[in-house]
Amino acid sequence: MKKYNYLLILLIAGAFSLFTKCTKTPEYVPASGKLLDMTYVFDEKTIYWPTADPFVLDKLNWRVVEGGWWYASNNYRASEHGGTHADAPVHFRENGRTIDQIPLHEWIGPAVRIDVTAKCAADKDYMLSVDDIKAWEAVYGRLPQDAWVLMYTGVDTRYYPDKQSVLGTEKRGAGALPELSFPGFSPEVAEFLVAERNVKGIGLDTPSIDRGKSKDFRVHRIWFAADKVAVENVANLDKLPDRGAVLYVMPMLIKDGTGAPARIFAMLP
Repeated sequence: MKKYNYLLILLIAGAFSLFTKCTKTPEYVPASGKLLDMTYVFDEKTIYWPTADPFVLDKLNWRVVEGGWWYASNNYRASEHGGTHADAPVHFRENGRTIDQIPLHEWIGPAVRIDVTAKCAADKDYMLSVDDIKAWEAVYGRLPQDAWVLMYTGVDTRYYPDKQSVLGTEKRGAGALPELSFPGFSPEVAEFLVAERNVKGIGLDTPSIDRGKSKDFRVHRIWFAADKVAVENVANLDKLPDRGAVLYVMPMLIKDGTGAPARIFAMLP
């Protein structure tokens, strides 16, 4: 009897081991705790520039069809620049590269988070300064080669998708533009990063790398003149460490795209 019990235990143990191997996440897929989704869902609440077309989803078929099986399909339309999205150099550079001309490796790099949430809480039109970059470097060392420099303002993290709190206005159209108010990069930082540091891209958790009150979009012009890329409306920057993560930006591959909706995520250390 003991012999049979022993064999039974072995069989159960073997079956459990086989089940574990079959259901275990493959080694090339990181554990879920190591991945941080940094993308806002696209829906009717997605924030777009006041003069841009918003996201619209038309449900065409969500039903059991005549043959007896379920079938679902949608149409969607929207501006390239809205929600969590990427900008290509052509956005502000004549003859600049379009989204489809940028290779995948340029969208991936070390993530650097510059936390200026306290300064942005005190000044909703705050611009990231060179001193903010150097303060980060005083703690962590020089910015890594090919890094993504992400300005953490706290605006989207606290308020997205509330347009009044994120954009400074709920209005649409050209009449809304004078009321835009949110933080962004300073032109001086853009020039410093282009001339003094070899970084891959910049991004932040607001709708634009230029602050809302900008009238000349100098950050866009400086950055894209240098043939670099950018991301806007990045989610979950509160969960990203100041250093050590790797950022992955996967924009929709639009032919001649000036920008594109993007799935952004980070591999955490």
